[in-house]
Amino acid sequence: MTTERSPNRCLARRPQVTVASEQPAVTDHHGHVLVMDSDRDVAEIVYAVLTDAGFVVSMLLNVEHDAIRTVIGQLEPDCVLLDGDSAGDYGQSWGEAAWLATRDRHVPVIMFTVDQRAEREAREATSGRSQAAQFEAVLNKPFDLDELVDVVARAVGHAVPFDPSPASEAQRTARLRAKLEAAGAQEIDVSIRREWATFQTADGTVGQIYWWQRDGVYYVLRYAESGGRVDQVGRVYDLDVAIALGMSIRRRAVQGTAWR
Repeated sequence: MTTERSPNRCLARRPQVTVASEQPAVTDHHGHVLVMDSDRDVAEIVYAVLTDAGFVVSMLLNVEHDAIRTVIGQLEPDCVLLDGDSAGDYGQSWGEAAWLATRDRHVPVIMFTVDQRAEREAREATSGRSQAAQFEAVLNKPFDLDELVDVVARAVGHAVPFDPSPASEAQRTARLRAKLEAAGAQEIDVSIRREWATFQTADGTVGQIYWWQRDGVYYVLRYAESGGRVDQVGRVYDLDVAIALGMSIRRRAVQGTAWR
């Protein structure tokens, strides 16, 4: 994860994200597709074709690391069309695909590229990074419109739709508690409404982790020993990273209004 570090913080950068979405105008809703492509012209053609086919479509024109991870957490799409991060080169998108494949909620990824070497590598699936990426399909540019719709439909059909219901939120909170317990947290108190928990580390430091859907990140906080001051330790994309960061915090005393 790309971070900005200071002695007291581990902060995910807040990216400038451009997203456009629209309800389908022609047929029933078949799923939510996220098109990640820095080429606006290509993205808008894909957008038009897929919305006409009945999909809800969002476009992300900034295919940088932080923007991708933020928007995935915000939208929880059913399928991602993932282009490379630079013209003619799939680049860091290999790593982004691998990250998507290992999320607790797996999101099917379609390689969408003009990079012929990357296309061959992905289809052969013999290299370490192609196996880690676990692409649902490979779609090269220029693309056939019918193939685009068919490939996306198959990918969406393999997705488990995101469930925002209170019952599912309770399950995500239970997972948060279980991971905190496994990490050695004590005095765990969780919300009955959302993915949120307060806990103590081994030295008695009070910490808090909560998921904010709007920002697409977990916030990790530390409370002063007096209980009157909160220090934001970090914003991270993955629960396991949030747990590790939360369990690493240590007690900080306060003298007047200054941290020691």
